[in-house]
Amino acid sequence: EENGAQVAAFIERNDEFDIVPVSKVWSEALPGVPVPSADGSNAHLLLTPAQHGTDGFFISILSRRA
Repeated sequence: EENGAQVAAFIERNDEFDIVPVSKVWSEALPGVPVPSADGSNAHLLLTPAQHGTDGFFISILSRRA
């Protein structure tokens, strides 16, 4: 929750950036179906030990508009 809030606050302060959905980048770069985020988000990817058997990770991809 905190990570998503940090990204949202950054986007609010820096309107030249957009969030790129992790699932879009995953589909373009990796084989197979994108891993579902633990919080159900399509914008970022949250991995947890309980749901994914990994350490906790938060991934958000930002792109600066030209």
